[in-house]
Amino acid sequence: MPSLSYREKSLYASLVAELLVYGSYFFLHHQNSINKVAGMIVAVILLQVFVQLLITLFTRNRVTDERDQLIELRGYRAGYLTFATLMVVGLGMIWFHATRTDFNFEGSRVGLHFLSAFFSMLVIADITKTATQIVSYRRAL
Repeated sequence: MPSLSYREKSLYASLVAELLVYGSYFFLHHQNSINKVAGMIVAVILLQVFVQLLITLFTRNRVTDERDQLIELRGYRAGYLTFATLMVVGLGMIWFHATRTDFNFEGSRVGLHFLSAFFSMLVIADITKTATQIVSYRRAL
């Protein structure tokens, strides 16, 4: 089995960091708040910086070529299409809910709920992007 390239190691580390932080946020929470969202964003940034620094220090060959650029573009395309699709579905669900029920914004935590829902769409799109890039590297071998 060939060893992983620098870019593949970076993608795997990024995927693991995202799943750890986002998974604990979305599946182990009881009540969302702006502080939790901000804390999670800071946590994923710090974890990514630390892990990417370690990978950079211990990887000798960090050369990229045209294949890496094409795989990156393929991943961003998949992530964008996922995000656009989820946004259309989410906005359609909001519209459907607003037309079928008495949609009362006052006295509720609707804004925080929407923040969490649309942030989860970004997370799903980012994980889709990273997973597509990993699969593309594995297929290229």
